[in-house]
Amino acid sequence: MKNNISNEYAEALFELALENEMADTYYEQMMTVRALLSDNMDYVELLSSPSVPTEEKLGIIDSAFEGRIDDNIVSFLKLLCERGRAGLFFACFDDFERLYNEHKKVMLVKVTSATELTESEKSRLCEALKRKYALEIQLECVIDKSILGGIIVESEGSVIDGSISRKLREVKEVIKA
Repeated sequence: MKNNISNEYAEALFELALENEMADTYYEQMMTVRALLSDNMDYVELLSSPSVPTEEKLGIIDSAFEGRIDDNIVSFLKLLCERGRAGLFFACFDDFERLYNEHKKVMLVKVTSATELTESEKSRLCEALKRKYALEIQLECVIDKSILGGIIVESEGSVIDGSISRKLREVKEVIKA
Protein backbone atom coordinates (compact mmCIF):
# COMPACT_ATOMS: atom_id res chain seq x y z
CA MET A 1 0.00 0.00 0.00
CA LYS A 2 2.80 2.39 0.93
CA ASN A 3 4.44 1.99 -2.47
CA ASN A 4 1.22 2.84 -4.35
CA ILE A 5 0.63 5.96 -2.28
CA SER A 6 4.22 7.21 -2.49
CA ASN A 7 4.25 6.47 -6.21
CA GLU A 8 1.09 8.55 -6.75
CA TYR A 9 2.65 11.54 -4.99
CA ALA A 10 5.92 11.10 -6.89
CA GLU A 11 4.12 10.79 -10.23
CA ALA A 12 2.18 13.99 -9.59
CA LEU A 13 5.36 15.91 -8.76
CA PHE A 14 7.22 14.41 -11.72
CA GLU A 15 4.41 15.36 -14.12
CA LEU A 16 4.60 18.89 -12.76
CA ALA A 17 8.38 18.87 -13.30
CA LEU A 18 7.87 17.80 -16.92
CA GLU A 19 5.13 20.41 -17.50
CA ASN A 20 7.45 23.13 -16.19
CA GLU A 21 10.39 21.69 -18.16
CA MET A 22 12.35 21.46 -14.92
CA ALA A 23 12.87 17.69 -14.52
CA ASP A 24 16.63 18.07 -13.97
CA THR A 25 16.19 20.90 -11.47
CA TYR A 26 13.47 19.06 -9.54
CA TYR A 27 15.57 15.90 -9.48
CA GLU A 28 18.63 17.73 -8.12
CA GLN A 29 16.54 19.54 -5.52
CA MET A 30 14.69 16.38 -4.46
CA MET A 31 18.01 14.59 -3.97
CA THR A 32 19.29 17.54 -1.93
CA VAL A 33 16.19 17.44 0.29
CA ARG A 34 16.53 13.65 0.67
CA ALA A 35 20.18 14.02 1.71
CA LEU A 36 19.34 16.75 4.22
CA LEU A 37 16.52 14.71 5.74
CA SER A 38 18.70 11.58 5.84
CA ASP A 39 21.30 13.51 7.80
CA ASN A 40 18.62 14.87 10.17
CA MET A 41 16.26 12.04 11.05
CA ASP A 42 15.06 13.99 14.11
CA TYR A 43 13.61 16.49 11.66
CA VAL A 44 11.69 13.72 9.87
CA GLU A 45 10.39 12.40 13.21
CA LEU A 46 9.22 15.90 14.12
CA LEU A 47 7.41 16.32 10.80
CA SER A 48 5.86 12.85 11.20
CA SER A 49 4.76 13.33 14.80
CA PRO A 50 1.00 13.52 15.33
CA SER A 51 1.60 15.56 18.49
CA VAL A 52 3.09 18.48 16.53
CA PRO A 53 0.40 20.77 15.07
CA THR A 54 0.25 20.84 11.27
CA GLU A 55 0.74 24.62 11.14
CA GLU A 56 3.97 24.25 13.10
CA LYS A 57 5.19 21.54 10.68
CA LEU A 58 4.40 23.78 7.70
CA GLY A 59 6.31 26.62 9.33
CA ILE A 60 9.30 24.34 9.85
CA ILE A 61 9.27 23.36 6.18
CA ASP A 62 9.01 27.03 5.15
CA SER A 63 11.92 28.08 7.34
CA ALA A 64 14.08 25.20 6.11
CA PHE A 65 13.34 25.26 2.39
CA GLU A 66 11.41 28.32 1.21
CA GLY A 67 13.53 30.36 -1.19
CA ARG A 68 16.13 27.57 -1.34
CA ILE A 69 14.22 25.11 -3.51
CA ASP A 70 11.42 25.45 -6.05
CA ASP A 71 8.06 26.46 -4.56
CA ASN A 72 6.39 23.37 -6.02
CA ILE A 73 8.74 21.09 -4.10
CA VAL A 74 8.10 23.07 -0.91
CA SER A 75 4.36 22.68 -1.57
CA PHE A 76 4.89 18.96 -2.16
CA LEU A 77 6.62 18.58 1.22
CA LYS A 78 3.85 20.58 2.90
CA LEU A 79 1.17 18.46 1.24
CA LEU A 80 2.74 15.30 2.62
CA CYS A 81 2.66 16.84 6.11
CA GLU A 82 -0.91 18.12 5.77
CA ARG A 83 -2.13 14.69 4.73
CA GLY A 84 -0.24 12.91 7.51
CA ARG A 85 2.13 11.29 5.00
CA ALA A 86 5.45 12.75 6.16
CA GLY A 87 6.60 9.20 6.84
CA LEU A 88 6.55 8.63 3.08
CA PHE A 89 9.22 11.26 2.33
CA PHE A 90 11.91 8.73 1.45
CA ALA A 91 9.62 6.39 -0.49
CA CYS A 92 8.41 9.41 -2.52
CA PHE A 93 12.02 10.45 -3.21
CA ASP A 94 12.87 6.90 -4.35
CA ASP A 95 9.82 6.79 -6.64
CA PHE A 96 10.63 10.24 -8.04
CA GLU A 97 14.21 9.12 -8.74
CA ARG A 98 12.94 5.97 -10.50
CA LEU A 99 10.60 8.08 -12.68
CA TYR A 100 13.39 10.51 -13.48
CA ASN A 101 15.77 7.70 -14.46
CA GLU A 102 13.11 6.07 -16.64
CA HIS A 103 12.55 9.42 -18.35
CA LYS A 104 16.30 9.87 -18.89
CA LYS A 105 16.70 6.20 -19.91
CA VAL A 106 19.20 5.56 -17.12
CA MET A 107 19.53 2.30 -15.21
CA LEU A 108 20.99 2.30 -11.71
CA VAL A 109 23.21 -0.71 -11.15
CA LYS A 110 24.77 -1.69 -7.82
CA VAL A 111 28.01 -3.62 -8.20
CA THR A 112 29.49 -5.34 -5.16
CA SER A 113 33.10 -6.52 -5.33
CA ALA A 114 35.70 -7.71 -2.83
CA THR A 115 38.16 -5.04 -3.98
CA GLU A 116 37.77 -1.70 -5.71
CA LEU A 117 37.13 -2.01 -9.43
CA THR A 118 39.55 -0.23 -11.75
CA GLU A 119 38.23 2.44 -14.10
CA SER A 120 38.81 0.03 -16.99
CA GLU A 121 36.71 -2.69 -15.29
CA LYS A 122 33.93 -0.20 -14.54
CA SER A 123 33.98 1.02 -18.12
CA ARG A 124 33.83 -2.51 -19.59
CA LEU A 125 30.99 -3.44 -17.24
CA CYS A 126 29.05 -0.28 -18.15
CA GLU A 127 29.49 -0.97 -21.87
CA ALA A 128 28.34 -4.59 -21.52
CA LEU A 129 25.26 -3.56 -19.52
CA LYS A 130 24.54 -0.71 -21.94
CA ARG A 131 24.55 -3.17 -24.86
CA LYS A 132 22.34 -5.62 -22.96
CA TYR A 133 19.70 -3.12 -21.78
CA ALA A 134 20.05 -0.30 -24.34
CA LEU A 135 20.11 2.22 -21.49
CA GLU A 136 22.68 4.53 -19.98
CA ILE A 137 24.22 2.86 -16.94
CA GLN A 138 24.93 4.55 -13.63
CA LEU A 139 27.11 2.38 -11.38
CA GLU A 140 27.09 2.38 -7.60
CA CYS A 141 30.17 0.44 -6.55
CA VAL A 142 30.30 -1.17 -3.11
CA ILE A 143 33.18 -3.08 -1.58
CA ASP A 144 32.35 -6.16 0.51
CA LYS A 145 35.36 -8.32 1.35
CA SER A 146 33.07 -11.15 2.50
CA ILE A 147 32.30 -12.10 -1.13
CA LEU A 148 36.00 -13.04 -1.44
CA GLY A 149 36.19 -12.31 -5.17
CA GLY A 150 34.12 -11.86 -8.31
CA ILE A 151 31.21 -9.42 -8.42
CA ILE A 152 27.51 -9.21 -7.66
CA VAL A 153 25.47 -7.05 -10.06
CA GLU A 154 22.02 -5.84 -8.91
CA SER A 155 19.63 -3.85 -11.10
CA GLU A 156 15.88 -3.42 -11.30
CA GLY A 157 15.14 -6.39 -9.10
CA SER A 158 17.55 -8.83 -10.76
CA VAL A 159 20.78 -10.14 -9.26
CA ILE A 160 23.71 -11.72 -11.05
CA ASP A 161 25.88 -13.31 -8.37
CA GLY A 162 29.32 -14.10 -9.71
CA SER A 163 30.95 -14.06 -6.29
CA ILE A 164 33.40 -16.65 -5.05
CA SER A 165 31.42 -16.94 -1.80
CA ARG A 166 28.35 -18.07 -3.79
CA LYS A 167 30.41 -20.62 -5.69
CA LEU A 168 31.82 -21.95 -2.42
CA ARG A 169 28.28 -22.27 -0.99
CA GLU A 170 27.26 -24.25 -4.07
CA VAL A 171 30.24 -26.60 -3.68
CA LYS A 172 29.40 -27.05 0.01
CA GLU A 173 25.80 -27.96 -0.88
CA VAL A 174 26.99 -30.53 -3.43
CA ILE A 175 29.31 -32.08 -0.86
CA LYS A 176 26.48 -32.25 1.71
CA ALA A 177 24.19 -33.98 -0.81
